[in-house]
Parts: sequence; structure tokens; C-alpha cells
Amino acid sequence: MTIVTMTDDRIRRVGENEALYRLVNERIKGLSPGSTASGGFGVICECATLACKTQIMIRPEVYERTRACSDHFIVLRGHQLDDIETVIEDHETFFVIEKTPAEAKRIAAEMDPRA
Repeated sequence: MTIVTMTDDRIRRVGENEALYRLVNERIKGLSPGSTASGGFGVICECATLACKTQIMIRPEVYERTRACSDHFIVLRGHQLDDIETVIEDHETFFVIEKTPAEAKRIAAEMDPRA
């Protein structure tokens, strides 16, 4: 029998929310392939807050580097959750974060559309 704590529930919810935004951003990128060649395009913040719809301008190489790792996400500065995410890149207006708990990494990998 597995006992799920509030922390486990929170980690799962956060992981699922962020992975959902990643899916949305993959569709945005797919719908406007020409705009990525012009130097940048807009994505939605991939933070844990489902109500967040903030658009972030990002260069294609940063987006692709982030997408190369299932447990990396693009979030607006200040939208990171320091207890379960590590900032690995600082781009002034946004961060690229890495999920740290094993459960969050697992969910990110399972929901990765590129995996």
C-alpha cells in the first residue's frame, strides 16, 4: 500500500501543470514555424499556476535546448518554486528551471511530447 502525502500530491500537481503548458508551447511552435527563424517567438509561462497565461519571448536555440531535457521548463522570473525546482539558466525576464524531486522528473518524462 502506497501512502501519498500532501507533498507527493503537490509535486504531482505541479509536474502535471507544467507539463501541460509545455504541450501548449509545442503546439504554438508547431503552428508558427516561420516565426522561429526570425529570432524569437512567444511561449506561455510553464509555471505551476494554471491561471498564469504570461507570454515569454524566447530565442529558438534556448527553446530547443530546454526541450532537449524532459525535466526542464521555461518560467517567468519569480514563478519558480525553489523547494522543488532549480534555476539552471537566467535570461533576465525568465528562467529555465529543472525539476528536482524524482516524482516530478518522472511525470515530466512521461508527459514529454518529444520522448
